[in-house]
Amino acid sequence: MFQERHALLPSETHDEAARYAFVSSLRKMFTVDLFPGMRTVYNERQRPAFEAKHGRTPDDVREAKTLMEQSFYYRGSNVIGRAAQELLWDTVGESVERQLDTLDEAAKPKPGDLGTLRTNPDLPIPRYIDSVDIHVMPGNFHTELSPDDTFAGALYDRGVHVFSFGGLGARNDGLGVAMAAFVRETYPDLKPKRILDMGCGPGFTTLPWKEAFPDAEVHGIDIGGPQVRYAHGRAEAMGEAIHFSQQDGTATDFPDGHFDIVVSMLVTHECPQPVIRALFKEANRLLAPGGLTLHDGGASYASDPFENLLMSWFGNNVNEPFSAGFKSLDYDQAFIDAGFAKDKLVRGKRDPVYLKGQLPRISFVGAMKD
Repeated sequence: MFQERHALLPSETHDEAARYAFVSSLRKMFTVDLFPGMRTVYNERQRPAFEAKHGRTPDDVREAKTLMEQSFYYRGSNVIGRAAQELLWDTVGESVERQLDTLDEAAKPKPGDLGTLRTNPDLPIPRYIDSVDIHVMPGNFHTELSPDDTFAGALYDRGVHVFSFGGLGARNDGLGVAMAAFVRETYPDLKPKRILDMGCGPGFTTLPWKEAFPDAEVHGIDIGGPQVRYAHGRAEAMGEAIHFSQQDGTATDFPDGHFDIVVSMLVTHECPQPVIRALFKEANRLLAPGGLTLHDGGASYASDPFENLLMSWFGNNVNEPFSAGFKSLDYDQAFIDAGFAKDKLVRGKRDPVYLKGQLPRISFVGAMKD
């Protein structure tokens, strides 16, 4: 699937397009063929050998990992998965760097813009963000290369499409479209006046909310200045009125009860548990009575140690250091601790918008405010 063209999307030369295609194919081979094959190797070769020797199955993830590391297939697959991830950012990054001045200029606010942009160069960057390149993405989500920098936003928007081999749709908006549809289907009487997308990145999770609720005032916040600058230019290029600001989702400058819906997508699995709890607490403060907060995720650990090893692949191999804590969090208790009532907790699932039948159903966790 091709990525939808707009004024902020980095263009590519013939050679860059060829490299994109190669990286995307390599990522797809790892995801569709090699990764599931690890399960076959475990079930048909490694586990039977372990059982024959010890008279039992592996007890925990560490034992399953030690067992799989004896397999050339497992070690080789991990090398390919990691190499594909690094090659992804190298490939997209070179293309974005070549045209960065043009992108920075195109993203600047202009008279007559539909939405607004607020940045805060003095915003402290928390250590859990500053000390690691999530996904091996150079500079992570926040590094500033210049006062008008959009590099990290452009890199993430283009990179996610190559990474997912188009699986999130032509606008990378699959998660946002699915979550907004879930809200419309589950809460048909909810007529939001204001909606907030926490950790909006380059804005591809934010725009679906404006499309689903065109009468609502939609805001997106992110701790990265390059993210919100790019998101603003991207939304303007797509003709959507969105208000972006550079803020920490755990302590925003919005007044109490300002929003009717507060969401996040692709955010909580990158956060330590205390930050996830703080996000839920801030969502409670920001919601008006009857408002809804909703976040993707909520999957807990499986009972099978090998399945948990697979679930930890990104944490072990491509810099998702907090994904393990994300799975062990008691979400119900976290929402209750944040101030939500036990009988107002929300759990839901919905089919993905794109690649339906090929991707697992999307899980949501959240709560309504009394």
